[in-house]
Amino acid sequence: MKARITKAVTAAFVGCMLVFACIGLAACGGGSSSSSAASSASASAASVDTSKGYKLVNAGKLTIGSDLDYKPMEYLEGSTPAGFDVEMMQELCKRLGVDMNYLSPQNFDSLITQVAGGSSMDVAVSSITINDERAELIDFSAPYFDSNQAVVTLADAPYTTKEQLNGQPVGAQSGTTGEEWVKENLKNSQYTPYTMPTDALAALRAGKIQAVIYDSSVALNQISQDPGTYKLVEEIATGEQYGIAVNKSNPELLKAINNALSEMQKDGTMDNLKKKWFG
Repeated sequence: MKARITKAVTAAFVGCMLVFACIGLAACGGGSSSSSAASSASASAASVDTSKGYKLVNAGKLTIGSDLDYKPMEYLEGSTPAGFDVEMMQELCKRLGVDMNYLSPQNFDSLITQVAGGSSMDVAVSSITINDERAELIDFSAPYFDSNQAVVTLADAPYTTKEQLNGQPVGAQSGTTGEEWVKENLKNSQYTPYTMPTDALAALRAGKIQAVIYDSSVALNQISQDPGTYKLVEEIATGEQYGIAVNKSNPELLKAINNALSEMQKDGTMDNLKKKWFG
């Protein structure tokens, strides 16, 4: 009888302990869920600037993606972003009342998809030509800069026209309109894509390719900065325009950017920046 009572008591004790353990676990689980929900809500709130009416990846900052390898449009001076686009964005951020936050250099051919993703950057500003293919994924601001393409070779190269390069090894930056032009117009050439324009120019100097095709504003600057190294074979009138890439789900940000750009055009700010950087 004693043994049976002991087993019953033991069983009851174990049962009680299991009940308390379950209650304790339930309490811990509830606390974890609340913490996670609060954290998620905080993260969501941080991505929306309610005072401005548009979303920002980092509250109070406009986070910008760029390859920062396209002097004088956008480049690094040491570790500091500089150039026409950078100064334009400084002024634009001032007018929007937000801080400017440039990310470390990104691959140009990933910028559009990153903006479309909406989690790593608010905008991409990297001498991006407005075209229909890109506009399927993101929205573009009003155009702020006109550009053409340029064919650049070494200064002592024998080429005098772009047609002479059809069949020669050439290069351009991956994902650019320069790359598109090569594929459409130099179909017999051996084409090599490069991540950065400076990589393509290094390959040109090393004799791996015979020409680089890229934007004329940057090409002319490069030629003037390195006299006797490069020459302009031909400027190609492609009639391109640059725009700021914005996520499609952020129409209020696009509106604010276009308003700021319009003000900068009207008050002479854009003209002054162009004179400073391009003479």
